[in-house]
Amino acid sequence: MAARAAEPSATPGGAAGALAVEWFAAYGDFLKCAADQSTSTIGLYQQLLDRIVSGELAPTATQDLLAAFVRDRGTTYSDELGRLNARFFTEMVRIGTAYAHELGQAVLPDAAMPPAPPPAFDAANPAAWFQDLSAYSQRLGTSIAATYQTLVERAAAGEVAPGQVQEAAAGFLQRRLLEYVGDLARLYFALLNDLTALRVRSEQEFLSGALARADGGRDGRFELGLTAPVGETATASLAISNTRDEVARIRCHVTDVRRGDAVGPAFAPDVAVVPEPLELAPGEEARLALMLRLDEASYEPGVLYVATLHITGHGEPRLEVPLRIAPTAPVATSAE
Repeated sequence: MAARAAEPSATPGGAAGALAVEWFAAYGDFLKCAADQSTSTIGLYQQLLDRIVSGELAPTATQDLLAAFVRDRGTTYSDELGRLNARFFTEMVRIGTAYAHELGQAVLPDAAMPPAPPPAFDAANPAAWFQDLSAYSQRLGTSIAATYQTLVERAAAGEVAPGQVQEAAAGFLQRRLLEYVGDLARLYFALLNDLTALRVRSEQEFLSGALARADGGRDGRFELGLTAPVGETATASLAISNTRDEVARIRCHVTDVRRGDAVGPAFAPDVAVVPEPLELAPGEEARLALMLRLDEASYEPGVLYVATLHITGHGEPRLEVPLRIAPTAPVATSAE
């Protein structure tokens, strides 16, 4: 008794206190991280306000740029948001599955084991993943129901005493309930941190791109510029790396090109991406070369054209790189 009393974590009150401390610490870390990220974002907002006050930037500039940003980058951030939510719900199902079956085995040691782990989220086919998760939930419910049905039948046959079931369930809850709640709390704070990071990253990308455009420059994180005389080929390149621990197979696609002022119809570009497809080993980095033919029938000198480069890799959300195409006047040649 003395040895157990000396350990706060061995008592329900001590475990609850330790869990409360962990929650407050996690919440404090979340607030600190959010504050640090917001500080850097506020700095970018202040720079934009300074440009507007000094007359270097029109008050409506951010509204005009926001529509283009949402069009060019919205899908990427939507995919990332879907991935975060899918991971959250998948982990909730996994934690709930383990808890339910542990409880079942506590009162019925020979209960059936749970089905395989929940299906991993497939960013390339979220609809199919959701169907797989629904089917998994049905199998899970069937497994849990079978366990409790067996327990009821044994209790009715007198093989298991009601007091024995209550005692086993109470002991399990005393041992595992706080751990279960703690797992859910950690999962929740992880989601909060990821959502905050996603929001801040999108804000900073937009603001940095807006400042770069206000300066008349190019921000590689915001867009990729291609410039060449009409009739020639514009080229650009970007580095891409594989941060996963498995081989990544990279594919690229350029959307239809249209004028930046939305005049006229969109058209398919005469473009090549080299190398295509690209295979990267874990940790490997390579450079993609983009070559766009600016034919006279499609491009007009001095007019801005836009498109988007889609980069897809194995198991990763699609990366969208906006393209700004600026044809110049054709190079004059002397007559023979």
